[in-house]
Amino acid sequence: MVTKSLSFLCLAVSFSIQSAEFEPWSFTEKDLFPSALISTATVDWNGDEETAEDRKVQGDPKLKRDEIAIYGDENGWLAVEVSDLPPKAEVRVEISVDGFMKPSVWEGVLKKAHTTARIFPKGIWDYAALHTVREQRPVNATFKVTVNGEELPEKTEVCTMKSINDCPFYVLFDEEGEEFEDFSMVFAAYVNENHPWVDGILKDALKTGLVSGFTGYQSGNPDEVLTQVFAIWKVLQDRGIKYSDISTTTPSKYVVSQTVRFLDDSIDATQANCVDGTVLMASLMRKIGLNVYLTMVPGHCLLAFDLGREEDDDILGLETTMLGETDLGEAGESIEVPEGVKGTKHEGSFRVLAAALGVGTATLEEHSEAMANEESPDTQLISVAAAREMGIMPIASGRDRK
Repeated sequence: MVTKSLSFLCLAVSFSIQSAEFEPWSFTEKDLFPSALISTATVDWNGDEETAEDRKVQGDPKLKRDEIAIYGDENGWLAVEVSDLPPKAEVRVEISVDGFMKPSVWEGVLKKAHTTARIFPKGIWDYAALHTVREQRPVNATFKVTVNGEELPEKTEVCTMKSINDCPFYVLFDEEGEEFEDFSMVFAAYVNENHPWVDGILKDALKTGLVSGFTGYQSGNPDEVLTQVFAIWKVLQDRGIKYSDISTTTPSKYVVSQTVRFLDDSIDATQANCVDGTVLMASLMRKIGLNVYLTMVPGHCLLAFDLGREEDDDILGLETTMLGETDLGEAGESIEVPEGVKGTKHEGSFRVLAAALGVGTATLEEHSEAMANEESPDTQLISVAAAREMGIMPIASGRDRK
């Protein structure tokens, strides 16, 4: 009698375990973005929110109490979703990506009520390998799950490792675009105020004679701030940076992304699309202490910056695609030029900058309401300072100082 009871119990446990299933899961579907993996390596997406224990649900701050339970690395990118688990299941999850992520493991016991869970091992990424990816390629991601000592059938997904120059913008969850996961902060990773070429560019900007030094907001004079911006604008024009609409990236079914050049790539090629020019200018302006923003509007990107250090000071927009223009001719004659610039070799360039500020600021005003309500993924005002506070790091260029 006892033997039969034990046999029945073993069969019941075996059946419960065998009914458990899992599916691979990723924030960016089957696309993996080195830019995001590198730049967010130290980001705590939960910030100052309640801890997982306080919420009684571990993990993603975007999940509500009545949604799936999250275990493991709350800041991870790859996971498995396990369902039909027996109560208090002992679970082991292992995920690896050939050549880019070593076998990464999570082990633990799930709470009694959690028969379904999304589990994120702490990813052991090879950041040096990720940094070298300049062309997308297929990679194998392997997912292994063990429940109460019994291995479930292993699964391998063929994922796409995107170029490091591909930046995820957002992930769509519906065709109407009303449900989306916003990753726009990753664009701030291409703003690199620490790039080894920045000091040399600023040194050349001083040689224009427009400013005697870069003091950021220290003077408290908005005109002085604009003069510093003009010196940076002028040196980039002198280096021959021109607008080029080269932004096509291999499309993804679910993830909206954008190709972004590094600062040195734009300078070497002497061309930049709207995003390239924006991150280039933003890198230099942030280095001298200015607050800069990457401004996304449908189909376009431009720069914005604070005119003063106080929150209530004006924010100006700057249309960086006009960098390639050096003289507006008759169209710019109505623009007022400061006495120190009038009649000099800088006059035409100043008129272009003034026009670029006018166009950029008008664009900001046109989309200000959409930016404030944050309902559209295509309309964003991305503060680089806020991104740095989150932990979004600049992606190192790997280039030497010039």
